[in-house]
Amino acid sequence: MRINVRFAGAGGQGVILSSVLLAKAYGLGEDYNISQTQSYGPEARGGACKAEVVISDENIDYMKVDQADVFIAFNQMGYDKYIGTVKKDAMVLINSTLVDADDPAYYRVPATQIAEEMGKPFVVNMVMLGALTKLMPKLHYPTVEEEIMQNFAASIAGMNLVAYGRGYQEMEIELEQRGE
Repeated sequence: MRINVRFAGAGGQGVILSSVLLAKAYGLGEDYNISQTQSYGPEARGGACKAEVVISDENIDYMKVDQADVFIAFNQMGYDKYIGTVKKDAMVLINSTLVDADDPAYYRVPATQIAEEMGKPFVVNMVMLGALTKLMPKLHYPTVEEEIMQNFAASIAGMNLVAYGRGYQEMEIELEQRGE
Protein backbone atom coordinates (compact mmCIF):
# COMPACT_ATOMS: atom_id res chain seq x y z
CA MET A 1 0.00 0.00 0.00
CA ARG A 2 1.26 3.46 -0.91
CA ILE A 3 -0.87 6.55 -0.46
CA ASN A 4 0.31 9.91 -1.83
CA VAL A 5 -1.37 12.78 0.01
CA ARG A 6 -1.19 16.47 -0.92
CA PHE A 7 -2.48 19.34 1.23
CA ALA A 8 -2.81 22.77 -0.40
CA GLY A 9 -3.77 26.17 0.91
CA ALA A 10 -2.27 29.40 2.16
CA GLY A 11 0.46 30.05 4.68
CA GLY A 12 -1.10 30.55 8.09
CA GLN A 13 -3.97 28.08 7.53
CA GLY A 14 -2.18 25.23 9.27
CA VAL A 15 -1.67 23.19 6.11
CA ILE A 16 1.82 22.07 7.13
CA LEU A 17 0.81 21.25 10.71
CA SER A 18 -2.06 19.10 9.42
CA SER A 19 0.33 17.14 7.24
CA VAL A 20 2.80 16.69 10.09
CA LEU A 21 0.07 15.37 12.40
CA LEU A 22 -1.18 12.99 9.70
CA ALA A 23 2.37 11.74 9.10
CA LYS A 24 3.01 11.23 12.81
CA ALA A 25 -0.29 9.43 13.29
CA TYR A 26 0.45 6.99 10.47
CA GLY A 27 4.17 6.67 11.22
CA LEU A 28 4.23 6.54 15.00
CA GLY A 29 0.69 5.54 15.88
CA GLU A 30 -0.17 3.13 13.09
CA ASP A 31 3.42 1.94 12.38
CA TYR A 32 3.63 2.77 8.66
CA ASN A 33 6.61 4.22 6.82
CA ILE A 34 6.04 7.88 6.10
CA SER A 35 7.65 10.82 4.39
CA GLN A 36 6.50 14.41 4.89
CA THR A 37 7.62 17.36 2.78
CA GLN A 38 6.45 20.95 2.50
CA SER A 39 6.92 24.09 0.46
CA TYR A 40 5.66 27.63 0.66
CA GLY A 41 6.30 30.95 -0.99
CA PRO A 42 8.70 33.54 0.43
CA GLU A 43 5.77 35.55 1.80
CA ALA A 44 4.87 32.58 4.10
CA ARG A 45 1.64 33.85 5.72
CA GLY A 46 -1.04 34.27 3.08
CA GLY A 47 1.03 32.89 0.20
CA ALA A 48 0.52 29.55 -1.47
CA CYS A 49 1.77 26.50 0.36
CA LYS A 50 1.58 22.76 0.02
CA ALA A 51 2.56 19.80 2.11
CA GLU A 52 2.84 16.21 1.08
CA VAL A 53 2.77 12.92 2.96
CA VAL A 54 3.68 9.54 1.54
CA ILE A 55 2.29 6.64 3.55
CA SER A 56 3.48 3.12 2.83
CA ASP A 57 3.71 -0.33 4.34
CA GLU A 58 6.98 -0.77 2.41
CA ASN A 59 10.18 1.26 2.33
CA ILE A 60 9.76 4.63 0.63
CA ASP A 61 12.34 5.08 -2.10
CA TYR A 62 10.76 8.17 -3.68
CA MET A 63 9.35 10.72 -1.26
CA LYS A 64 7.76 13.20 -3.61
CA VAL A 65 4.11 13.22 -4.61
CA ASP A 66 3.80 13.60 -8.36
CA GLN A 67 0.17 12.48 -8.67
CA ALA A 68 -1.88 12.60 -5.47
CA ASP A 69 -4.15 9.76 -4.38
CA VAL A 70 -5.63 12.09 -1.75
CA PHE A 71 -5.94 15.86 -2.16
CA ILE A 72 -7.03 18.27 0.56
CA ALA A 73 -7.76 21.86 -0.51
CA PHE A 74 -8.01 24.48 2.23
CA ASN A 75 -8.69 27.37 -0.17
CA GLN A 76 -9.46 28.17 -3.81
CA MET A 77 -5.90 29.19 -4.65
CA GLY A 78 -4.53 25.84 -3.47
CA TYR A 79 -7.30 23.95 -5.23
CA ASP A 80 -6.73 25.76 -8.52
CA LYS A 81 -2.96 25.36 -8.38
CA TYR A 82 -2.86 21.63 -7.60
CA ILE A 83 -6.10 19.98 -8.78
CA GLY A 84 -4.38 19.14 -12.05
CA THR A 85 -1.87 16.98 -10.18
CA VAL A 86 -4.31 14.49 -8.68
CA LYS A 87 -5.07 11.05 -10.04
CA LYS A 88 -8.33 10.59 -11.91
CA ASP A 89 -9.79 8.46 -9.11
CA ALA A 90 -8.26 10.47 -6.25
CA MET A 91 -10.08 11.20 -3.02
CA VAL A 92 -10.60 14.97 -2.92
CA LEU A 93 -11.58 16.80 0.27
CA ILE A 94 -12.37 20.51 0.05
CA ASN A 95 -13.04 23.25 2.56
CA SER A 96 -16.43 24.07 1.06
CA THR A 97 -16.52 27.47 2.75
CA LEU A 98 -13.63 28.69 0.58
CA VAL A 99 -13.42 26.29 -2.37
CA ASP A 100 -15.90 26.38 -5.23
CA ALA A 101 -15.77 23.04 -7.03
CA ASP A 102 -18.77 21.29 -8.51
CA ASP A 103 -17.59 17.67 -8.81
CA PRO A 104 -20.14 15.56 -6.87
CA ALA A 105 -17.45 12.96 -6.08
CA TYR A 106 -15.56 15.47 -3.90
CA TYR A 107 -15.97 15.33 -0.15
CA ARG A 108 -16.92 18.64 1.42
CA VAL A 109 -16.57 20.06 4.88
CA PRO A 110 -17.36 23.72 5.69
CA ALA A 111 -14.22 23.96 7.80
CA THR A 112 -13.89 27.74 7.91
CA GLN A 113 -17.57 28.12 8.80
CA ILE A 114 -17.25 25.55 11.62
CA ALA A 115 -14.10 27.20 12.98
CA GLU A 116 -15.73 30.64 12.89
CA GLU A 117 -18.86 29.31 14.63
CA MET A 118 -16.53 28.00 17.35
CA GLY A 119 -15.05 31.50 17.62
CA LYS A 120 -11.65 30.03 16.72
CA PRO A 121 -10.91 30.73 13.05
CA PHE A 122 -7.39 29.33 13.43
CA VAL A 123 -8.63 25.73 13.96
CA VAL A 124 -9.69 25.25 10.33
CA ASN A 125 -6.82 22.79 9.90
CA MET A 126 -8.04 20.61 12.77
CA VAL A 127 -11.57 20.54 11.29
CA MET A 128 -10.09 19.43 7.96
CA LEU A 129 -7.88 16.85 9.70
CA GLY A 130 -10.91 15.41 11.50
CA ALA A 131 -12.80 15.02 8.22
CA LEU A 132 -9.74 13.49 6.57
CA THR A 133 -9.30 11.00 9.42
CA LYS A 134 -12.80 9.68 8.79
CA LEU A 135 -11.94 9.13 5.11
CA MET A 136 -8.44 7.65 5.33
CA PRO A 137 -7.87 3.90 5.39
CA LYS A 138 -6.29 2.25 8.42
CA LEU A 139 -6.18 5.48 10.43
CA HIS A 140 -7.90 5.50 13.78
CA TYR A 141 -9.50 8.50 15.48
CA PRO A 142 -7.68 7.98 18.83
CA THR A 143 -4.29 7.82 17.08
CA VAL A 144 -4.67 11.30 15.60
CA GLU A 145 -6.26 12.53 18.83
CA GLU A 146 -3.13 11.43 20.70
CA GLU A 147 -0.89 13.28 18.24
CA ILE A 148 -2.92 16.45 18.75
CA MET A 149 -2.58 16.14 22.53
CA GLN A 150 1.17 15.59 22.24
CA ASN A 151 1.77 18.44 19.81
CA PHE A 152 -0.19 21.23 21.50
CA ALA A 153 0.22 22.85 24.87
CA ALA A 154 -2.49 21.78 27.29
CA SER A 155 -3.96 25.30 27.22
CA ILE A 156 -4.87 24.98 23.51
CA ALA A 157 -5.08 21.21 22.98
CA GLY A 158 -8.73 21.16 24.09
CA MET A 159 -10.03 23.56 21.45
CA ASN A 160 -8.05 21.74 18.78
CA LEU A 161 -9.52 18.41 19.87
CA VAL A 162 -13.03 19.88 19.71
CA ALA A 163 -12.37 21.17 16.18
CA TYR A 164 -10.92 17.80 15.17
CA GLY A 165 -14.03 16.08 16.51
CA ARG A 166 -16.32 18.51 14.69
CA GLY A 167 -14.62 17.76 11.37
CA TYR A 168 -14.87 14.03 11.97
CA GLN A 169 -18.58 14.31 12.83
CA GLU A 170 -19.25 16.52 9.81
CA MET A 171 -17.71 13.88 7.54
CA GLU A 172 -19.76 11.13 9.22
CA ILE A 173 -22.89 13.10 8.33
CA GLU A 174 -21.75 13.60 4.73
CA LEU A 175 -20.93 9.91 4.32
CA GLU A 176 -24.33 8.96 5.73
CA GLN A 177 -26.06 11.32 3.28
CA ARG A 178 -24.10 9.77 0.42
CA GLY A 179 -24.98 6.28 1.59
CA GLU A 180 -21.31 5.36 2.08
